Amino acid sequence: MWQRKQTIYLLLAVIVGLLHLQHGLLFAIQLLASAIALTTVFLYRRRPLQMTLCLTAVLVNLAWYVVLAALIHRGVVADVLPMTASLPLIAAILCFLARRGVQADERKVREADRLR
Repeated sequence: MWQRKQTIYLLLAVIVGLLHLQHGLLFAIQLLASAIALTTVFLYRRRPLQMTLCLTAVLVNLAWYVVLAALIHRGVVADVLPMTASLPLIAAILCFLARRGVQADERKVREADRLR
């Protein structure tokens, strides 16, 4: 479980997601994405579910930007974005890389089953 590269990607996504402290709603979305990524780490025996949860984490991380745009439009958040506004994108990329790693594992398992 821990030696897989997608585990490292997911744990980094959790850390990056929790580094970002912003408006309450934005933090809640990041917390949700981090919780999904952390849960995904422990589902290593259920690869199809892992792939789905990785994709969900990517979409939640990208939804953060939609909420940010809505908050900026309403004037709740300042127009000037801090450097930490790029952290959800980094977390989304890490979750995407983790999904690719899970897909590669699933391919290997299916090939091994086919050879038996």
